[in-house]
This record gives sequence, C-alpha cells and structure tokens, in this order.
Amino acid sequence: MSKGPAAPDGRPWIALSVVFFVNGALVGNWVLRIPAVKDHVGADTGPLGLALLGIAVGALLSKQVSGQLVARYGSRPITVLGITLSCLALILPALAGNIVALGLALIGFGAAMGIVDVAMNAHGVALQDRMGRPVLSSLHGVYSIGGLLGALTGGAAEAHGLSPLVHFALVAAVLGGAALAVSPWLLPASSDVAPRAARGGWAKLPAERRLPLVLLGFVGLCGMAGEGAVGDWGAIYLRDDLGTSAEFAAVGYSAYSVAMAAGRLLGDRFLARWGDVRVVTWAAASAGFAFAAGLLAGHPAAAVCGFAALGTGLSVVMPAVFSMAGRMGGPTTGPAITVVSSIAGTGFLAGPPLIGFLAQITGLPAALGVVSVLALGAAVLLRFVASGQRAAAEPPSAHAA
Repeated sequence: MSKGPAAPDGRPWIALSVVFFVNGALVGNWVLRIPAVKDHVGADTGPLGLALLGIAVGALLSKQVSGQLVARYGSRPITVLGITLSCLALILPALAGNIVALGLALIGFGAAMGIVDVAMNAHGVALQDRMGRPVLSSLHGVYSIGGLLGALTGGAAEAHGLSPLVHFALVAAVLGGAALAVSPWLLPASSDVAPRAARGGWAKLPAERRLPLVLLGFVGLCGMAGEGAVGDWGAIYLRDDLGTSAEFAAVGYSAYSVAMAAGRLLGDRFLARWGDVRVVTWAAASAGFAFAAGLLAGHPAAAVCGFAALGTGLSVVMPAVFSMAGRMGGPTTGPAITVVSSIAGTGFLAGPPLIGFLAQITGLPAALGVVSVLALGAAVLLRFVASGQRAAAEPPSAHAA
C-alpha cells in the first residue's frame, strides 16, 4: 500500500530528469561539433561568431512566448513541445550550406531551446510544489551530466569521422525518443495553468513582483556570467598566464564542470534544510573568495582548486533563483521564469566579452577577478531581494510592534 503515493511523485521526477538530461546532452553534442560545422560552411572566425549569436537571439525571443504558453496551457505540453523541437532543430545547423543559412538555423535551434528552458523549469517548480521539497537543483545536476556525456558523445563522433548531419540525426532520434517515451509521466497540464490565461487573457505578473523578479534575474546573471567566463578564458589563463600544458589547461574547466554537477546533485538537501537565500548567499560568497584566492596564488594547482570552488558555489544559484521566481510568480510561474531566465541568460553571453575587454587593459588574471566580484554581488543582491520580500510580506501590525 505504501507504493500508492510514490508513483505520482517518483515518475514525474524521472520524466523531468530525462528532459533535463536530453537538453544538456543536445548542448554538449552541438558544442563539440562546432569546428566541423565551421569547416562545412567554410566560415571564418568572425562570421562564425556572429552566426553563433543566433542561438542567443532565438532563445531570447522564444522565451517571451514560452512563458505565456505555459501560463495558458500548462508546463507539461510546452515542455514536450520544446524538447521535441530542440531535438529536431539540432539537425538544422548540419543542413546549412553557407554562413547565412547557419545563422538562421541557429536562431531556430536557439528558439527551440528557449521554449523548453522556460517550460521545464516551470514544470520543476510545479513538481516541487507537488513533492513538498526542493528538486530543481538535482534536475539541473542531471542537465550538467547530460552536457558532459553529450560532449563525450560529440568527441567520439568526431573521432570516428561521422559527419555532423549523421551524428545529429542519430542524437536527435535517440534523445527525442527517450524524452517522448517518458513524457506521459510528467505532471498533468492543469498543475500550473494560470486562470486568466486559460480563459484567453494575457498572463500578467503582479506589479509588486516585477522589480523583485528583475533583481532576481540579475542574481542569475552574475552566476551565469561567471560560468561563461570560466568556460571561455579558464584554459587560456592556465596555459598562457601560468605556463601549463594544453592538456593541463583543460583540467580547469573540467574541475569546474564536475564540481558544479556534484554541487547541483547534492544541492536540494542543503536548500531544503537551510533555505534558498541562506544557501546561495554563503555558497556564492565562499565561491567568490575562494576563486580570488586561487587567482592571487598564481599557481596552477591553486587555480584548479579555485575553479572547483567556483563551480561548487555557483551550482545552486540558478536552481534557487528559478525556485524563488516560481514562488513569486504564483499562478504566473511561466512569465516569472521568463523574466529571470531572459536576464540571467545574457550573463552567459556578456561575461566572456567583458573579461576579454578588461584583459586588454589589466591582463587576464586581474580581469578574471571580475568573476569573484560577480559571485559576491550575487550574494549581496539576493539578500537585498529577500529583505525586500520579507518587508513587503509583513502585516502592518508587525511594523507597529
């Protein structure tokens, strides 16, 4: 008899974990084949960089629509739609014959990824409400594992000489089939439909929630900017500034990625015990100080430890931010997550160019110090948001007392 209530909670978590895994694996497979796609379309580095921006443009545009679709139809059907489109859209870059077509294909790929990003996180918030405990951190951990395994798959496809088209088609079929197979286990669409949107209206966020959500988005931006900066500049710092080999230089980002995945998989239990604000504040602040210490030491081993500490500290930022956004949004979870995800996502794009610009002036080690500043900024800003929320929630009698 004890197994009765377990199925409604256990199976939706498994299904949503598969969706997060598939989403991460798609990104991992794509990133490892960018050089092959570049050669296929005959693009130089500059035009390729512009084409790659298509992913961000497509995602930013589709997120605005996805939030409203979630509010009207529920996160379940939009999650299924988004992950299916994402698998199919992975094939588009391999079909491009020139750089313009590649740019358009990446807009389509980014748009599909933007839809599922909002929807699956909104579904995660609904699942947390159903289960009565945090689950988003572990789901993001599964995403990280998907990204790592996707990268390994992409590397194996490259090593075996598979063309991007054959590789992406196989990946789309396997991952898409897996996501569709478990989709009936997701929570029902009625779990998070906004009443007004269901009647055909526009789901609007409460006016008093808009500024806190924007500030919460900037907390996520600080974390995502650090992730983008480490990914683009970490290996260069270890190789060029600390004089390590190219092989050792890759260890920095690997340490960061593994630490982030581990931190996310373990994060739910800490978030459940101490709460989003306390955990993220201490984790982000500790990460900022540890990464700064690694930079100041100027030694490869210290730098790798700094990368690992940063990955651990930032691992819980986005899951907690999405959870808080879901609570702030109430029945308009989709639009709330759209606001946060749209702002936070720009950090991943803006972080690396900002570090590069500052490195021209101060040198790369000092420029990477901005990552520590951003981590500390995330901790301070989150405390500010939480204080404002508590003040707004207090009844007038509490102030009088």
